[in-house]
Parts: sequence; structure tokens; C-alpha cells
Amino acid sequence: MQGKMVPPYVVRSPQEVARRALGVFSVVGLALGAPKNEVVEWLQEQQLFETLTSSERRFIDAAKPSEQARINAGWLSERLIVLCWALCHVEQLPATDEQCDTGELQDILPPFAETSVEDFIDRATLRQDRQLLEMADTLHGWYREAEDRKTTGAPGQMPVDIEILQERCYAINWLIGFDDVPWYETNT
Repeated sequence: MQGKMVPPYVVRSPQEVARRALGVFSVVGLALGAPKNEVVEWLQEQQLFETLTSSERRFIDAAKPSEQARINAGWLSERLIVLCWALCHVEQLPATDEQCDTGELQDILPPFAETSVEDFIDRATLRQDRQLLEMADTLHGWYREAEDRKTTGAPGQMPVDIEILQERCYAINWLIGFDDVPWYETNT
């Protein structure tokens, strides 16, 4: 995947992105210690349970998720920050070697933010397609650089964390409809 992102791509609808963000937010919350019964109840009350992928449901349904499952679910915060950026709730993404501040996500997303789930979804807007595609190009460029560094050991232009970039690339690929696959089939 060299060069600029070009069609075919179909950017997801703002409402689909907003619903996906809320589903991911619930999983990240559980990974970080939110009470399971409250999260499940909220998902059911807000009719968001259907937004979860099968692996997210397994994580939520697990009586006691493994430490690795919690770590993996926590990494979803890097995907979530991209969705929040695309929804214009975050001005810019954290540095390529800096994990996102999950506390910032609470200021943006229901049930903690001062907006209802219904309003969050109904009023959702996305950045312009051009901005989304430029971010995809940027993230993929940084990711390729991180892979090159890992392979060759060569110094790069700036500090990068390949795991952070992998998660962010996953989210931007889904967002722009790269390969036109569902969330759970998206890759970097």
C-alpha cells in the first residue's frame, strides 16, 4: 500500500462511527475496571449491544477475562481516539509514541459526557473525506517507517510506537472503508 489513498473507499456514516465509538468505549471501560454489570446494563438500555463484535461480546461475557484479554481490550483505546478525532471531538491525535489519555475519552463520550447517547449519535459529524484520507496516508506512512525501523534498526524521523500505530491504522482503515469490510475483518 504505497502512495496516497485513492478510491475505492466508502467513508462510514457519522452515525455508524458514533455507534462504533460507543461500543468500543464500553469495552475499553471494562478493560480499565468499570463495573461489568453497569456497562452491560448501559449497553442494553441504550440499545448498543448489537454494535459489539463477537470478540467484544466474548470479552464482556467472560466471567473473568484473562490478563491478556484485558490488555488487548485496553489497546482499543487507540482505535477509539481515531474515531473520536474523525467525529471532530478531538482536535489532534496524540504523538505517534504516546498512548491516548483515556480520561479525555470520558469527557467526550456518553454516559460521562454531557450529552445523551441519542444526541451523540444523531448529531454526529465527520471530518471531510479529504482530511480522513490524509490522516490515513499519514498514519500508514508512520506505520511503514516503524516497520522499517523494526526490521533494519535504522533511525527514523521521529519517535514512533508500532503498536500504537497499528491500532490507529486499524481504525482509520475501517473508517474510510478500506477493503469495504466490517470492523472485525479490518486489518492494517
